[in-house]
Amino acid sequence: MSAPIFLAFLIGAVLGMRFKVLILIPAIGLAWIVILAAGSARSDSISAILIAAVLASTCLQIGYLCGTVTRYSIALARIGRTRKASLQAQSAR
Repeated sequence: MSAPIFLAFLIGAVLGMRFKVLILIPAIGLAWIVILAAGSARSDSISAILIAAVLASTCLQIGYLCGTVTRYSIALARIGRTRKASLQAQSAR
């Protein structure tokens, strides 16, 4: 159970680094479809399928948030580095 949840978190982080928030709608829909199909194939109970779907949706969203924070942290670091380099170039003139 922990491996699919961790995978959902990682997928959410990748989506957060690249796409806008609206990508979560089809990602969560696809996750629900996959979990429903896998749960039906294994003859899991309805409650187990719903718990797995809610956990996967939550992990996708948390992963997306972490990916977005990472993306903006990298952007801020690049801006700081660029600004520092331009200040050094101006002082050398």
